[in-house]
Amino acid sequence: MILTKKFLFLLIIGSLFFVVVKFYSFYSEYSNWQYADWLINYQGGFVRRGFIGEILFRIHKISLINLDLLILIFVIFLYSIFSYFLLKSVKYLKSSYENLLIILSPGFFLYPVMNSEIVGRKDILLISVFSSLVFLERKIHHKLLLPIFIIAIVTISLSHSAFVFYIPYFLILYILVKSNRRLIFNLFDLFTFVVISVALIFLIQFFNGSQMHIEKICESVINFASNNCGLNDQISILDYNLEDRLLEKPSRIYLKSYLFIYVLSVFLVFLFISLKLLNSRYTSNFISFKKFNPFLVICLLFLFTLPIYILGLDWGRYIYISFSITYFLYIYCLKNNVLNFYEIKFFNLKNFNKILLTIFIFFYSFFWTFPFYIEQSTTDYVKNFKLIFSKPLKSIIRKIKD
Repeated sequence: MILTKKFLFLLIIGSLFFVVVKFYSFYSEYSNWQYADWLINYQGGFVRRGFIGEILFRIHKISLINLDLLILIFVIFLYSIFSYFLLKSVKYLKSSYENLLIILSPGFFLYPVMNSEIVGRKDILLISVFSSLVFLERKIHHKLLLPIFIIAIVTISLSHSAFVFYIPYFLILYILVKSNRRLIFNLFDLFTFVVISVALIFLIQFFNGSQMHIEKICESVINFASNNCGLNDQISILDYNLEDRLLEKPSRIYLKSYLFIYVLSVFLVFLFISLKLLNSRYTSNFISFKKFNPFLVICLLFLFTLPIYILGLDWGRYIYISFSITYFLYIYCLKNNVLNFYEIKFFNLKNFNKILLTIFIFFYSFFWTFPFYIEQSTTDYVKNFKLIFSKPLKSIIRKIKD
């Protein structure tokens, strides 16, 4: 297992290096999607997705540090936090092939490496905040626990409207933390989460954005944005309302591709963590959870995110987010002895030949990936899974033929 941990450490550090270099390229060209999203602010008035951008803008005004440099430093900082806690999580996985396959899920930290277009998206804000709560909650006084969770929820939801559907994950973590401290999760706690969630949904829906907001935002960041600011970029979609989202449905042929690729992807990405949770039970310290199987809790949490699959088409990103925070929920359970695990009788990986298992891990984790978005605007749209080594192999075959 020592060699396995060294391998995971190198893999995590390698992935961090990759995403930093990749985002630097997006920052250098002021990319319309990966970089521009961080520019959205409140300079034209309150608008969805602008909270973190407004904070960065204010820091820029006070410190006189270039806004683009602040964005670069902030995004690298978020990836560093994520990688740091990911490295810390390795020690809780112990000697288990199932756990190795969980951390090497193709929908986890390797996913941005395989699909570099999602590097720098605000997904990393949600994942880094959630992983921080998992590992730092013991340092939070019990009286500050609820305020800090609410601040975290408000920050991520007002920075990206889709993240409001991930609030139930924070709620479950909050309940687990309170149960672990022998504190009672009361009606006031539940009421606070519900009220905050409803208020955030209201703000996101009724302060969507307009062309005026787009123009004001672009004016405020004119020195730190591309020349086509507000045109076919993240800022330009602020004036999309709920009706526009619902009408933007894929045609029947694209929908078939979506359902085939992503339903199968969800199954494969969550396969091993699902097997692990299916064969586990909550310990006696978590009486309020005793009647539920941990796997059913994860399924219920995933169901709460279904609206974003209806409202958006980049399903790959949301699968990646869902698995990432599910993983850190799982790590919380491991580090706090929340679960009792039973042997997986129908799929005992310990009986596998090590060579065969290594080959299986290679094909499961490194050989393929699923697209984060199926492009409909071209005839050459992504309509299947992506084989990682297909381009190098084609290049080699082409050179041999020539």
